[in-house]
Amino acid sequence: MTEFDPDPAFLRARREAWTILGAWLVSMVWTVGVSWWMGYGESVWGARRVLGWPAWVFWGVAVPWLASTVFTVVFALRGMADDAVSDGPESPAAPRP
Repeated sequence: MTEFDPDPAFLRARREAWTILGAWLVSMVWTVGVSWWMGYGESVWGARRVLGWPAWVFWGVAVPWLASTVFTVVFALRGMADDAVSDGPESPAAPRP
């Protein structure tokens, strides 16, 4: 039995996937938590307002949406790498002699 040595491109892609999943999870927890905390039981007409929006919508939806957009752009430009795909001899797609 041979030892499996994963490709560095695979390891980087897996790390990027976990980073994106973590950012999504933080955004979801923030959105659900803040929206519930600030919006539950709030009357429609008596709601506090921020920039004309109900405060729970601003802090629970708009802010994480904007933060997620900024994170996506920065991560795509700075955090992700573009690796070449190789069909080396150890690749399952490589033809065998």
